[in-house]
Amino acid sequence: MKKVFVFVLLLTIPMLYSCREVVVRYSENGTTVNMTIDQILKIELPGDATSGKDWRKIAYNDSLIIKSGKPNYMLGDGGGGSPGVYYFRFKAIAAGTSQLYLEYGSKYDSDEKATKRFEITVIVHEKK
Repeated sequence: MKKVFVFVLLLTIPMLYSCREVVVRYSENGTTVNMTIDQILKIELPGDATSGKDWRKIAYNDSLIIKSGKPNYMLGDGGGGSPGVYYFRFKAIAAGTSQLYLEYGSKYDSDEKATKRFEITVIVHEKK
């Protein structure tokens, strides 16, 4: 009986955690994301850490959402300079609406024109 309980517990923990996280990918650029207070917004954006470019100029309303940890980068599966994925996490802390904007460009020259842009509207709702 104890083994069954542990097995069920191990199956439900990831499901509970996934309910707290909203995942948005680059293909959803320009969309609106709905979340509730205390949910995590995980943004997955393509990029190549060896190219001299980075996701920069992050702008958002920090009274509604805050960064959760540092951005992460994972290499692509192709190897040999294959582009990877940058991961950004934000936590919803108050109800309201915020634009979230990032641009991809030179990490050494912030005045250089961006090659990619990513923007979403984040709507944070009160918990029910």
